[in-house]
Amino acid sequence: MKLLLAEDDIKLGGLVKSLLELSGFEVEWAQDGKEAMNLIEEAAASSYDVIILDWMLPEISGIEICRLLRNPRKYNYQGGIIFLTARGGIDDCVTGLESGADDYLVKPFQNKELIARVNALGRRKGRPFMDDVFTKAGIEMNNKSGTVTAAGRELKLSRREFELFRLLFVNSGRTILRETIMDKVWADNPEISPASLDAYIYILRRKIREISDKIKIKLVKGIGYVLEIEK
Repeated sequence: MKLLLAEDDIKLGGLVKSLLELSGFEVEWAQDGKEAMNLIEEAAASSYDVIILDWMLPEISGIEICRLLRNPRKYNYQGGIIFLTARGGIDDCVTGLESGADDYLVKPFQNKELIARVNALGRRKGRPFMDDVFTKAGIEMNNKSGTVTAAGRELKLSRREFELFRLLFVNSGRTILRETIMDKVWADNPEISPASLDAYIYILRRKIREISDKIKIKLVKGIGYVLEIEK
């Protein structure tokens, strides 16, 4: 699991990074808000499974970063977000959660608690953070009903096909690793084979052609898949 840690306290940041790496996570550490946003731009927000934000970051605050990440017109980040902060009041907690965070951990915290919360959010990866209806390039995806429509035509998808389409659609233009797709879409079935994924992609391509010739799911050989929308 890949994490982004944004923490300006050098001592605490170093300790948290070491703790997370010893627990088996891949961690990138930003020491201010601007550096965090640069990493997000360079790596693409979707490459991080969980982002851990200090509330009071210099340059750009954790709250502002969280709001940018969750904005569907900006990054539309789908992964987990945890705030680490010394602000433990109920109003602060509400503000953090309303900005789009999934969890809120008050300093000082127990190491085991942080690890447990990161793991919990990692397991929750298949659920996107977005409104019930998500629209892009004239294609409408309804998360509540599990349907996709274009030009008044509805795409009939099974639950798994919809989850696969959703992951590729909200990250259109970005290559998604095979491992990431299987981890997110088949979180409840870790034994899914690469051949099964390819079969689902074949079915999804065939169904998509029924409603739109602008959506293409392309294989990036040896890496994964990317959904592209022609203008």
